[in-house]
Amino acid sequence: MRETENPTEMTTHILEDREGNLAIDLGDRSYQIHVVPSGLTTLHQQSALPDATSAMVVTNTTVWPLHGSALLHSLQQRYPLVHVVQLPDGEEHKNWQTLNLIFDALLKNGCDRKTVLFALGGGVVGDMTGFAAACYMRGVPFVQVPTTLLAQVDSSVGGKTAINHPLGKNM
Repeated sequence: MRETENPTEMTTHILEDREGNLAIDLGDRSYQIHVVPSGLTTLHQQSALPDATSAMVVTNTTVWPLHGSALLHSLQQRYPLVHVVQLPDGEEHKNWQTLNLIFDALLKNGCDRKTVLFALGGGVVGDMTGFAAACYMRGVPFVQVPTTLLAQVDSSVGGKTAINHPLGKNM
């Protein structure tokens, strides 16, 4: 929070933005949050999306049947190639083996540094996708599409990503 703004002023500013946009000012780590009705079907229209030659949606077996086709249809209107990898659902799958599923899909589909990753799911999917995006080819663009309230207010905010290890969580 800037010193010149108190929480009430910040809330008023946020509420005045009828577009549903929120700028998070963190200097060189600043980012935008867009809250949009029917966001999945209109995501391709967002000017803030990275330019890319392809996209990969990382999701899980629970979320994909619910929201996958809407996101896929939208992204296909923006990116020439859209790939999908479905991870097993659950915190117990936030590990190196699941991370390798993402890397396998990226490599098998010929994804390069001009590929953008979309995390469609909750905190586990967001963490795994963000971690993969940071590591793959020394970093590729990454977009969070959180589907749980916790992911919307916590794990998709701030840019932290991690995976679990048998001896510790969020390593």
